[in-house]
Amino acid sequence: MTAAEIDLSAIRRNIEALAEHSDTAVCAVLKADAYGHGVIPVARTALDAGATWLAVATVGEAVDLGEAVGNDTPILVLSERPGPELDAFRDRLPRGLRLTICSTAGLVAAR
Repeated sequence: MTAAEIDLSAIRRNIEALAEHSDTAVCAVLKADAYGHGVIPVARTALDAGATWLAVATVGEAVDLGEAVGNDTPILVLSERPGPELDAFRDRLPRGLRLTICSTAGLVAAR
């Protein structure tokens, strides 16, 4: 049996160190349930430690995360395929949602 023990204090120390030594915003990438670590506790820890942005893979992940941490938190969706998924969640989109746009088709789909 494989088990992982998640040390939120280590995540906190890492984010604090990045924030302390950086002149720019810190973005915690939390796609795929924070890589299996539990997206909500890791997101809250990262934000408390100084991260100012969060990033996920899909619009659905962004919606769930925004509802958990506050809809004004900037959340970047890293994949450019928002079309149908964006429409499906339109009434629940976080105010802090930011989309990655890499093509004209992606721009059209995000409108």
